[in-house]
Formats: sequence, C-alpha cells, structure tokens
Amino acid sequence: MKRRELKRQLRIRPGSAFVLGLGAVITVGTLALALPAADPSGEPVPLLDALFTATSAVCVTGLIVRDTAVDFTPYGQVVILVLIQLGGLGVMSVAGTVSLLLGRGIGLRESSLLRDLFEGQVLRESRQILRFIVGFTIIAEVLGTAVLYIGLADSIPARGDRLWHAAFHAVSAFCNAGFSLNSDSLVSQAGDPLVVDAVAGLIIVGGLGFPVAANLRGWLLGRARAGRSRFRLSVQARIVLLLTVVLLCGGTMLLAALEWRGAFAGEGIPGKLGLAFFQSATARTAGFNTMDLANLSGASLLLLIVLMCVGAAPGSTAGGIKLTTVAVLWANLRAIAKGGSAPHLFDREIGALTVRRSFMILTTWITTMTVALFVLLVTEGRGLTETLFETVSAMGTVGLSLGLTPELSGTGRVMVVLLMFLGRLGPLAVAYGLVRPAREHAVRFAETDLLVG
Repeated sequence: MKRRELKRQLRIRPGSAFVLGLGAVITVGTLALALPAADPSGEPVPLLDALFTATSAVCVTGLIVRDTAVDFTPYGQVVILVLIQLGGLGVMSVAGTVSLLLGRGIGLRESSLLRDLFEGQVLRESRQILRFIVGFTIIAEVLGTAVLYIGLADSIPARGDRLWHAAFHAVSAFCNAGFSLNSDSLVSQAGDPLVVDAVAGLIIVGGLGFPVAANLRGWLLGRARAGRSRFRLSVQARIVLLLTVVLLCGGTMLLAALEWRGAFAGEGIPGKLGLAFFQSATARTAGFNTMDLANLSGASLLLLIVLMCVGAAPGSTAGGIKLTTVAVLWANLRAIAKGGSAPHLFDREIGALTVRRSFMILTTWITTMTVALFVLLVTEGRGLTETLFETVSAMGTVGLSLGLTPELSGTGRVMVVLLMFLGRLGPLAVAYGLVRPAREHAVRFAETDLLVG
C-alpha cells in the first residue's frame, strides 16, 4: 500500500510534464549554445546569452541579444533551428512521436493531453493526431522551403547557402519564431513579394493551430469527395478563421491609414498595403519585420501591442491570450449587456468553466505583464512605450523589438527569459491543469451583493 501511495504521489500530471519538458529542452539547448563551437571567435558563449537564446528559440519568440547571422557559427544556428522546431511542435508531441517511432506507443497521460487538445475534431486517435501534427508540419515547411528557395535566387546565388536560408526561414516562420539569418530580419527582402508572401503565409498557417487545421482538412476532404462534408467546422475553427481574417484585414487597413503619409510615405500603393499586411500578420505571432519599427507612430505601435496581446489560435505555435479567449470574453460581455443571458457563439452556449478560464488567462496576463513592466522600467530606465512594447512582445512570444532587448541589463534579460517561458506555457498550464483541480465543497456560503464599478 505504501509503494502504491508513493507512486500516486510521484505521478506527474500532463500539464506539469509539459512544463518540465519545456524546461529540460531549454536547459539542454543552453548548454549546447554555451559551447565554444557556437561562437565564431571560438570562445564559450556567456551562459546568460545562451540561456536567453535557447529560451527564445524553444518558446518560439525571436527576441535576441546576439545576432543569429553574425554571432553564431553554423553549429549554433543548427542548434537554434532544432530548438525552434522542438518548441513549435511541442515537447509532448515530439516525445509521443519518438515513442511511436521506437514502437513503444504513448502513455495514457500524453494520450489524454493530445485528445483534449483536439477535442471535437476529426481526428480521434492519439496516433492519428501525432501523425497529423508531424505530417502537417513537414508538408508546410517543405513547401515553404521550396518557395523561399526560388524567391531567394537573386539575393543568394550559391545553392547550398540559399537552401539553408530557405529552410531556416521556413521553419522559423511556420513555428512563428521570428529568428532570421539576416541581421535586418526581412528588411533587405521587403521588395521581393515572393519571399515576403511566403513567410507571411507560413506565419498565418502556423498561427491557425493544429486542431483547426485538422478540422479544416476533414471538412475540405468531405466537400471534395461528396460535394458536401459530413464533418462540420467546429465552433473553435469558425472562431479562429473568422477572427484571423478580421484581425488581418482590420490591422492592415488601420496600419496603412495611420502610416500612409508617415513611415510608408515613400512607397507606392501596393508597397504600402504590403508593408501594412505583413506587419499586421507578424505582430500577432511571429516577430519578423520588413521595416524599422522605430519609424512607426505611437498609434501604430499601440495597434501592434494590441495585436501582440491577442496572439493566434490555441494549439498553435503562437502566443498571446489566444483568439478563442478574446471571443469568449466578448461573448460574455455581450451576454451581460443583454441582461445576464448565457454567453454563446455560433449558436452554441459557452460553459461557465470556459468563461472562468478565459478571465483567469486575461487576469494572469495583465498581472504578470504589469509586474514585469514595472521591474523593467526600474532596471532599464527607458521610456514607457519602448519598455511596454518589449514586455508584451516577450509575454506574447512574438519577438518584435524596438531595439531595447539587445541592450538589456542582466536583471532585464532574466526578467525577459521568465516572460517568454511564462508566455509559452501560461494558457496551456490553465487549459491542461498545471495545478490539481479543487475539490467541490458540499457547504456553500450565503450570497451577498456588493456595489461595483
């Protein structure tokens, strides 16, 4: 009995396993990047720089304190790419895939986590889910690499270097990481629509999330085979697709209007719309940029901050509070405004637990961001807008920067590392139950009314 009780107490919950796995990968990545082989000078990379880079890669953020193109050797760049891929796929997905390849299968907890992630989707079995995640990732990244290889022909004539750049940027874009082998991100390729559009497409597809992609695949296959699909798009898929279009179009139009005679003044109409569209797409998830963000107006920076807070879909490689969280919060506020009716979306009522989780995510986000912003304002002594931008970028695992991150103090770098880590696991920790569920109490307290607002 004692042995059984000990096993029960030592049992790791799926959410805890994800956190531990994420931390383990970051630790290994830090040690790999700290080796002299990762630095062109042959000297060991400072441990804090290695930790920052590894965390940014695994948490698919893209904030850097060392230039990926100049300050890391090909070995270091390969390590960063592997960390991006592991972080983008998710530690649990990678572990499950390796187990399947070794013929060992996956455990009940990993299976439960994957089924929860794809709840209500077309794919039912955990093996199918893993195969879809890996297959979808490979197809997207291979296609992206092929398009980028063609698009980079003029700027990188050497085939080997071009293939490496194409593959690196395809993986980084699909995983919404924002790492680039160019010191200026994609500014030098801003005039090449094939490269910019390919990266933007990978960012958007990666931000949809594997559950939505699986549901959309089943729906499209059904339509193609029978003219109509027996699979309906899930409510989550509809929310994600609708809000993705709304935020992309709305963000593009607002940014273009704000900077038409400002930062975009030197461009023609297609160039202005292209710059606005790319920044709108990358702000929610990735961290690539095709222009110097310091040239944007305060209103445009505020718009980007809002987009970074929103993020993309749950189950995707992106961060933020997530599109579905925003939708649930909006539905609940709309229900309250209408007199306390139950919140609903697409003719489906939203459960009370989902509403509470959404408010918990929002509250945690605001609290964490406020504390971190205060600390960085004290330690770095920079302006509010600049510091807020970097804070939200780290917490949202976006990677856009106004230039503050490379100049951070040691304390500031540690704070940003924590922000990136919390930003990557925060919503997941809530959704997968990092903490043990509370027991229901038979006793209820008397109800009271309070004046609020």
